[in-house]
Amino acid sequence: MKKLMELLLSFTHGSYSIRYKLFSLIPGSVVFLVISPLFLFYLSRYLSHFIPISWSRNLEANIAVAALLIAIGLMSWAMLALWIDGKGTPAPITPTKKLVTSGPYQFCRNPIELGTDIYFLALGTWFDNLTTGILCMLMGMALGYGYIKIIEERELKLRFAESYEEYLASTPLFLPRLGIKMEKKYD
Repeated sequence: MKKLMELLLSFTHGSYSIRYKLFSLIPGSVVFLVISPLFLFYLSRYLSHFIPISWSRNLEANIAVAALLIAIGLMSWAMLALWIDGKGTPAPITPTKKLVTSGPYQFCRNPIELGTDIYFLALGTWFDNLTTGILCMLMGMALGYGYIKIIEERELKLRFAESYEEYLASTPLFLPRLGIKMEKKYD
């Protein structure tokens, strides 16, 4: 784990061109928007056969479309906050230069993960049924939680020290506390 943290921290010292930042987003996009959803979809689809619940297809279609629009909006807003305020990307090879607590990050610490999980809900629901979509979302949250706790939070604590500890203590991980505005800015 120590070597992985050293590797991740080594990327924080560089200055990256816009082209490099854009290209750095491709692997993560493929993994999180194509490969992971396929794996989670097929696993969820199999498991949903053991849960005998039927939903109205009209309800499922409405949920899928609404979830997809929310997911795209949330992920885009979060990526823009990282790009503009943090001068970086969510990709580990082009990390932000400062701790971002603006935009959706004032409501939850990982809005991209939340958006991705809502995207999983949309895809599972649209291509199979709501039960599959819910299972996709829950499994995505479990995998995301593991990654965040094991890797991402450790790296952010090393990079941003006390500022991140304060942010960690005051901002929920996934489920936002809507209506609460952060007063303090973190350096």
